[in-house]
Amino acid sequence: MRAAPFCFLAAGMLSWLPGCAGSTAIGEARAADNRASMQSQMKGTDLLYVATGDNVYVLTYPKGRVVGSLGVSGNDLCADARGDVFVPSGYVILEYAHGSAYPSQTLNGGDIPLGCAVDPRTGDLAVTQEASGAGEVAIFPNAQQPSTWYRDPDITTFGLCGYDDRGNLFVDGAGSGNNLAELPRRSGTFRNYPLGSKFAAFGDIAWDGKHITLSNPTTGFLYRLRFARRSLKAVGATRIRGWQNSYSGHWPYVQTLLQDGTFVAQSSEAATLGVWRYPAGGRAGAVLGPFAGGSVNVYGVALSRALR
Repeated sequence: MRAAPFCFLAAGMLSWLPGCAGSTAIGEARAADNRASMQSQMKGTDLLYVATGDNVYVLTYPKGRVVGSLGVSGNDLCADARGDVFVPSGYVILEYAHGSAYPSQTLNGGDIPLGCAVDPRTGDLAVTQEASGAGEVAIFPNAQQPSTWYRDPDITTFGLCGYDDRGNLFVDGAGSGNNLAELPRRSGTFRNYPLGSKFAAFGDIAWDGKHITLSNPTTGFLYRLRFARRSLKAVGATRIRGWQNSYSGHWPYVQTLLQDGTFVAQSSEAATLGVWRYPAGGRAGAVLGPFAGGSVNVYGVALSRALR
């Protein structure tokens, strides 16, 4: 699968959407001539990738200038230390180099990929997957095939996932109750922690530098967790005001960005992103966008750092 070619819009803006002006043979030739120039210009620019289900938009960060879109379906996203972005789409995971319009690699997950995370120590890519009868987590060593699948007897439906700074993987899901499960580094067996009533709906998992955090998009809280042998405890919470979540259901699958003391998620305004200070929370300090016309739902956000 590959994204549509670039097309030129007003004021020199580039778009990768199919069917736009310039998608003729002449337009494609012009786009090919300028693709290397465009990617060169963005080498030193951090990029924010925003998934809405039907498309993945690309914005400069922190200014929020829209520079294009990938033209592929995608919900949850993740990025590695090199700035490569992974997009679970359909039955595969597409990998895009920083600023590239075309995938550099297509990974076959085997089932329907849901969420993903990259181990900051090794570059291993974890992907939660939906399957008939039971879900699984596929781990691609250094983001390469083949993958190894892991199942948890207490979780039939996996949600999202995230790594801590030591390479331990955490996933949420449900089966015999709601659980947060840990797959310790170099282990093949999950360690399960039951989730209390405050996590009746749960979403993204992220490392904030000290704690694993678990979000509840329906209430707008991020919880900082501490783990004991057989239990976990919320040792802090951040309220995000103005965080919009339109995804209904027990597992919202709303993946956000928590990195370097900043939280990024959909703002209460249509097709915009709020930028909050973390752990302060409260109201957004900045609003980026709009990045698309009309009303959309943001299901995934990833930051691709430019190599400097």
